[in-house]
Amino acid sequence: MNEQVSEQTEAYTDGSCHNNGTDSAQCGSGVWYGERDERNTATRIGNPHPQTNNTGELVAVLLAIQNNKNTKRLVISSDSQYTINAITSRARPWADKGYEGVANQDIVRAIAGEILRTKTTLYTRKVKGHSGDLGNDGADALANVGAMKPTADTIDLSLGEEVRALSLGEEVRALGARANSLTQASAYRMIRQKKKHGDRRRTAAQIEKTKAAVLGATGVEPKKEAIWKSLRKRKKGTLTQKFSAFAWKSLHEGYKVGKYWRHITEDRLRCQPCNADVESMNHIMHECRVSGQETVWRLAQEAWAHTGIQWPEVTFDLILGIGTVEVKGSDGKIKDGRTRLFQILITESAYLIWILRCEWRIAREQNTAQIHTAQEIEARWRKAITRRLRLDWALTSKLSFGKRALRAAEVKRTWNGLSDDDKFGSLRKNAAGEGVLVGSTTGRRPPGRNR
Repeated sequence: MNEQVSEQTEAYTDGSCHNNGTDSAQCGSGVWYGERDERNTATRIGNPHPQTNNTGELVAVLLAIQNNKNTKRLVISSDSQYTINAITSRARPWADKGYEGVANQDIVRAIAGEILRTKTTLYTRKVKGHSGDLGNDGADALANVGAMKPTADTIDLSLGEEVRALSLGEEVRALGARANSLTQASAYRMIRQKKKHGDRRRTAAQIEKTKAAVLGATGVEPKKEAIWKSLRKRKKGTLTQKFSAFAWKSLHEGYKVGKYWRHITEDRLRCQPCNADVESMNHIMHECRVSGQETVWRLAQEAWAHTGIQWPEVTFDLILGIGTVEVKGSDGKIKDGRTRLFQILITESAYLIWILRCEWRIAREQNTAQIHTAQEIEARWRKAITRRLRLDWALTSKLSFGKRALRAAEVKRTWNGLSDDDKFGSLRKNAAGEGVLVGSTTGRRPPGRNR
């Protein structure tokens, strides 16, 4: 008996990820057809697929196509523009380039394979997420159910291999791209990706220590990818480029500190004023007498005390993972303003300590008579924090920065209490008064070209 062919089916798709960006992340997909429809599916996505929302969105579309091969027209309704683009405007360009650099490329290839094989005419429809749309809310609920399933479901990606074969020319079969679309630059990147191995042993060890430090401070262990991403894509103007470069190099143990000098010069191996056997980044940040660390961390703690939130133990490992640290309230919700303030205090303080140490080591030729005074260190720290406050407010200008502008309300939540306290009056005065947090545009602009 022939299966019944439906004229048209609409499938709502959505993805969900619990604990996104952490090692405990769980990803799910939901496909919704109607209330109490037996075709509704909730799917748990397991390893080795990335546990992200985008993964869930893509798998939901894949399942919708696979489960509706007996319908003439299939309408896929999704709130993800990324997913819609993946199966429409980006499908051909990605295939032509062998999916080089495309995230979730095994799933994207499988979707392309299903589209090539199916006789169903596919349509896409963009819906607004979390807007009360019955179908979208239903798919979202199913995706959450899928993410919480105890075991992962099997996902059929077999047709993706056919797409891989179709996209291979004989001359570039090992690269996986069409010859007429392969540029020298993309070929080089793909070869590098083929040869790429895991992190160096020392880098991997430092990453693990950083993950453990963040877990101890927040209760959530970040993925190593999240740590690297926090340094590359600095959100909301919190981490500066200089600090990100400092942290990136430190994660690779790239600075010429301590044991680097073991077979070169004993003079640079030790921190002589502290009588330390071997100088280290941790020593510089938390133990050294000449780096100004004691004064700097005292000032940072005094500033943080205005939030009423307990100051955690700040280790060098936590500093390197600060971009993944989030401050939460008693209700478990992320406090965006306090998170930004904590990250700013930590990054500015740590980088200042490093600069002070280098100035004494190099510019002042390790002269113990020229160690930075507490007054000098405090002035440098307050200047750095004041500069960040000014820059924060300047970045709220939609006229200058458009969609990249910071939200004024979030900036106000960041500096609330700190810029208004008499003890930190220099911050208020140097940042053009209290108006800096309530909408003044007459204050002094930060230094820089075209500012």
